[in-house]
Amino acid sequence: MLCLAWLCANGALWDCVQVFAWGKMIHDYSQIMPLTKAVKRTFDGSAPCEICLVVVEGKAPQTPPQVERSHEKVVLAYHATEEIFLQAPESCWPAPKIGTGPMRTDEVPVRPPLV
Repeated sequence: MLCLAWLCANGALWDCVQVFAWGKMIHDYSQIMPLTKAVKRTFDGSAPCEICLVVVEGKAPQTPPQVERSHEKVVLAYHATEEIFLQAPESCWPAPKIGTGPMRTDEVPVRPPLV
């Protein structure tokens, strides 16, 4: 697909159509005259076929349409939007206590020393 897109983009597809037209012309002329004369008549350009005319018309450079340019200034409109402020919803859970937790007021029991 990429190769076909490349052929279409650079105009090589017209060359493929031209080769097809030459093959068709040689085939048609060889039905009524010898092959050498058919080849000469095909490539001399004196009697192009319908496909050859389409290829010549397709390969002709196309001039882009002229765009009228004005010298007026373009005014760009700017619509300022309000700032979006997101706020966390208030929780119904009790607030966590700051710190490490409840403090112990009693002394920590310690085993007596071993003697």
